[in-house]
Amino acid sequence: MSLWDDLKKKAIDANPELAAKAAQALEKAKEMAVEAGQKAAPILKEAGGKAAAYAQEKTPILKAQALKAIDDAKVKRAELREQAKLDKAARAEMIRTMYDITLNPDDVNFIEEPFNHFDRQFSFFIVNGQVLDTQKRNQTHLDASHSHSGGSGYIANGYGSMSGGSSSFHISSSNVQEHEFWVRDDEDGKESCFQVHNTRLRLREGQQVSMVFMHPVDSKVGKMVALYNHNAEENFVIDDPAQINQLFGIYLEEPGFFNQKEVLTTRNRLLQALDTRLAQLAAYMAQHGARQGRLIEGERVE
Repeated sequence: MSLWDDLKKKAIDANPELAAKAAQALEKAKEMAVEAGQKAAPILKEAGGKAAAYAQEKTPILKAQALKAIDDAKVKRAELREQAKLDKAARAEMIRTMYDITLNPDDVNFIEEPFNHFDRQFSFFIVNGQVLDTQKRNQTHLDASHSHSGGSGYIANGYGSMSGGSSSFHISSSNVQEHEFWVRDDEDGKESCFQVHNTRLRLREGQQVSMVFMHPVDSKVGKMVALYNHNAEENFVIDDPAQINQLFGIYLEEPGFFNQKEVLTTRNRLLQALDTRLAQLAAYMAQHGARQGRLIEGERVE
């Protein structure tokens, strides 16, 4: 017997009536606690239901507020563009704030935030799904080049010499790794196949992924630019900023003798802004992409 049990026995032996009352009080307290829990259960359930209903009611309101903030930013940018045609200070302000965002990746509506570059605007959408199958394969590309040199010689007074021409072929090969994988869309269950040329991308069957697509606002055709693997907690950039710039022809001006500094500065600013947006989208997918169903409303880009 422990010291505590020994002391407890001695206390009961010394005053059994007091010990009995203490036991009754303890039992009564237990009964009251159970009764209070039973009474609180429906109240807590009702409160939880009200909280869920409130959140559901507030969701479209918050979305409307977020979209209004984005629209207000668009209006302000348009006004700056108009002023910039005549006002040097307005142009400087437009360039300084060109890549600013209204929302942040913590906001579920951040995917609605467009990417701006002067008069060009691009949008994003996300597809969430489960990987059904994945495989990598190498493809060999053959390139051939042909060169030909003509003959030479001279003829004078019926006499002279000629040398024949020559031709040569050069064949080169290169290996390109293609990653093909199938994904079942969380929203409608549709199974789609995707092919990307990215040696870093790692997937396996059963993993949950989010894929972000980018497209010009005047086009419905989107290009996958990043993929987030929720199970591995890894983000993969499919096309880096330089590739995105070339793919969509955002800024392809080549520097000349007089505008070299301006062109290079503009290009570097664009690539840095694209890199920042890709990082923000990765944070957004990590936080919101694991949810079931599409994150945004609107037409689906095939």
